[in-house]
Amino acid sequence: MVWCVRFLLMRPGSRKFRPTSPRPTALFGLALVFVPIAALAEAMPPDHGTATGAPLFVPDLPVGTISVRIARPSLTEPIVGTAVIGAWTAPGGRQASATAKTGSDGRAIFSDVPAGAVFGAKAEVEGETLTTAAFTVPAEGGTRLLMIVGRRAAQAMAAMTGHPGHGMRGGPRPPALRGGKVEPRDGLPAGVVEIEVLGPDGQALPGVHVDLVRAQPPVGGLNAKHADTDAAGLARFAELERGGRWLALVERDGLRVGSSPFVLDERRGSAGELRMPGRTSDLAVLRVSANSRMMVEPREDSLAFLQNLVVENTSDKVFDPGPRGLLVPLPDGCGGAERLPGGTEVEMKEGAGAILRGLLPPTDDPMAATQVRLGCVIGTHETAEVEIVQPMPLGLQGGLAMIPAIHGVGLSAPGLRARPAERDDNGNELRAYELDSVPPGQALRLCVVGLPTRGQTGKRIAGLLAGLLLVAGVVAARKPKATTTSGNG
Repeated sequence: MVWCVRFLLMRPGSRKFRPTSPRPTALFGLALVFVPIAALAEAMPPDHGTATGAPLFVPDLPVGTISVRIARPSLTEPIVGTAVIGAWTAPGGRQASATAKTGSDGRAIFSDVPAGAVFGAKAEVEGETLTTAAFTVPAEGGTRLLMIVGRRAAQAMAAMTGHPGHGMRGGPRPPALRGGKVEPRDGLPAGVVEIEVLGPDGQALPGVHVDLVRAQPPVGGLNAKHADTDAAGLARFAELERGGRWLALVERDGLRVGSSPFVLDERRGSAGELRMPGRTSDLAVLRVSANSRMMVEPREDSLAFLQNLVVENTSDKVFDPGPRGLLVPLPDGCGGAERLPGGTEVEMKEGAGAILRGLLPPTDDPMAATQVRLGCVIGTHETAEVEIVQPMPLGLQGGLAMIPAIHGVGLSAPGLRARPAERDDNGNELRAYELDSVPPGQALRLCVVGLPTRGQTGKRIAGLLAGLLLVAGVVAARKPKATTTSGNG
């Protein structure tokens, strides 16, 4: 089972719901990681070696134990059989190192590393070098680290943790959508690139800043050139190095638009255009996709409910929610709602839900869809069944719901289909269910069944004793009194 770096393995007390709700447990992160993490630039160069999250100190590992996991951006593909080299410097200055191979779960385990030592690890994967951040080994509990490999590694780590991974370099951000292509053109000298920037209606846009980005092998760094469009909407770049993969980027009005990747010809220059998309506020272009995930965790007197709603824009225009924003409602009767790490920025509105104010570009790649990650708590009121009613103004294409495998406890909903059980990072079993679609404007009704009710046995016994005492009182009241006879004797 995969795990969500920041949310699943956070330090106790480092993040919690509002005081009215219990602090979520490690199981919560599992609902979020089945969705492929947003990968915004298909053509951006790989940034291997930089996509490493900060160390996460956890109480479930022994002191001096360090788990280094290597996986691809989806986190469902662990890298197996790779040698990981761990090196550390003890508090006294003594240096040591060890090598461990990743197992079937992609994890390499280092044991008995001295507390207080400064530890770092590296691995060679598919010709690239991955390195972790150096950190001090804690005196309590162990440490988990994640290294992501692959074309979308850096973007995946940034999306999961909410900030760049260790060592991520600065430079132009990857595009949110494609808006044109660049091709070789006769008549242009070698090493010259001309980019024309157009508006939605095809008009030229002067004074627009254009970035030209080149992959820098072998480590996947970025080398960016900059130019502004002239009165005819044309940006010109000269004396560029041939070879390598290039990408033209424009950021305007909150949108990032990029070209398809291209390679500079050795004998002639290249030219192309970037067209900025139009805008729409029609809700019909939005949908909550079947990549959405939900998680329910029963508590003593409440349910914790987490969801990762993947919102897709099916049009060729950018959806603009306007000044009021797009409301994503929460289930009826929930409390202590919060935005979860890794998702899109939203504004929480008490008693209503989350308001999404950002622009939603067309979802050319399902992996680049907007992810709204929310959590809340629902009271059970001492009942064995609780129905979670989640309004779906945009509808739901389907999805996956999960719940810890507690005896007798499960989920019920129209069209719900059971899937094979999963296991979390600690080996705990989770029941998984496929959700049926929900039409726009209706609600998902997810019923949690078989919940244990606190103190029901005690209440029955107390009721029985009360009944017995009542019967005893009635019997005593009806019993004839004994007659006493007195004599003079």
